[in-house]
Amino acid sequence: MQRAIRLIILLSLLCLFSLPAAAQTRALLIACSDFITQPDLGSAISGNLHMIASTLLGADPALAGLSIEDGTIGTPEALADAISASFADANEDDLSILYLCTHGILSSADDNQAYLLLGNGETESPLSSAELYRQLSPIQGDKLLILDACFSGALLGRGADAANAYAAAQSFESPFLKDSGMHVLTSASASESSWYYDAEGLQSGAVSYFASALSSGLGLYGSIEADLNGDREVTLAELHRHLSAAVPSSSSQLLSSRAESIVLPAAQGAMLSRPLSGFSYGASLLRADDPTLDFSFTATRETMVQYRLIEYENGAWNWTDSKVFLDGNASLAPGRHMRSLTLPTVTETDSGYLMLQIFSVGDNGLLLCSERLIAVAPVLDSPVMVLSAPARFESPGVSEIPITASIGAPSEITVTVLDENGAAVRRLSAGQLTRPADENALHLFWDGRDSMGSIVPDGRYTLSAETFIGFSRVKATADLIVSAGQASSAPSP
Repeated sequence: MQRAIRLIILLSLLCLFSLPAAAQTRALLIACSDFITQPDLGSAISGNLHMIASTLLGADPALAGLSIEDGTIGTPEALADAISASFADANEDDLSILYLCTHGILSSADDNQAYLLLGNGETESPLSSAELYRQLSPIQGDKLLILDACFSGALLGRGADAANAYAAAQSFESPFLKDSGMHVLTSASASESSWYYDAEGLQSGAVSYFASALSSGLGLYGSIEADLNGDREVTLAELHRHLSAAVPSSSSQLLSSRAESIVLPAAQGAMLSRPLSGFSYGASLLRADDPTLDFSFTATRETMVQYRLIEYENGAWNWTDSKVFLDGNASLAPGRHMRSLTLPTVTETDSGYLMLQIFSVGDNGLLLCSERLIAVAPVLDSPVMVLSAPARFESPGVSEIPITASIGAPSEITVTVLDENGAAVRRLSAGQLTRPADENALHLFWDGRDSMGSIVPDGRYTLSAETFIGFSRVKATADLIVSAGQASSAPSP
């Protein structure tokens, strides 16, 4: 009997030793603040690193490694050394995260190219997307590159000129597309700045809207705001959808064929405190005949609350004429607070976009605690959506095709790629709100990969878009042939 017990224990130990190692996550956070040819970003940029690092330190399971380079990286060689030191132990099941916050510089040539600027106050170097890919590609497993920089979307080939950006994308071959294990999240499109704080009166200084929304989305203040399905996890797809609504001033771009399966580290409890947290919003797409936004938040301590509404007019946010008002005339007591904000003077034919910002008011000024993109859709009798895309796709896996869905008014649109049998190959958006852009269009890109990251076989595919305008369900399709150069189709409403 005793021998049998020893044998069972030995077999159990062998089974334990044979189990595969659990997947691990590592992160490298880099901020460049001092430059020679560009304005310094100041010491407040360190706040970005502080927020994101605090969030990651509260994750469970804990990170296998967290490295911070604050103002120390001025050359590609220094960046390569930091990347090597941080991710040398990564294996094929791991996730390696690089957050890089710096200046984004558009090329002086009109070629829709952009560069990141490395700088430590003594040396300064441009960094191209090709060089970034070269340094990250040897890392085993999944790589998530988060670029917090002006014009950062241009590094994905999503051109700077809105009039021809989507045509230009057809000929741009981003180096990041070569690897299905590479995922890139940017703070802005190619034509947008990432720095919108009007610093006067604000405690937050140069901390970017993007970094703030990213951190709160991953649970920095206790509530995991990007957990859209309530499972206490945040996928890369969920984070991007959260950022699309939580950062109204710039359009976060995502390149990832497996965003729905990449699970990000999220804090399992509050890591930092602020007077207002735990924001939850109802539908951000409002009907013109019922323009009311419902939302709630928690006051962790007594504070006054200020709201600011900014309208999007003539292709830009009208900061000058923003409407500012207080939440009553007294401080709010600690606890959960429910609010409804009804937009004034909205008629049934009105439509457009607004930005809501919510501040805590303290002795030292204002602290921005949350913001939201709000869209107002008009009451339409017979809405029609148009879905357009190139008729052929000749280089899946190394380039992207641009896709545009437009209904002429703000809306939430779902776009799916279907195969010849009508089976879903890839979902490109799930109820994604259109953004302030030309013709209220939703611009998407497909790299020719399925939801598992594999390049789809040659054949006929259908792009299917769906939205609801009021109580009307609206659909549109466009046919597409993936091949080595044989295709013909046209978009159809």
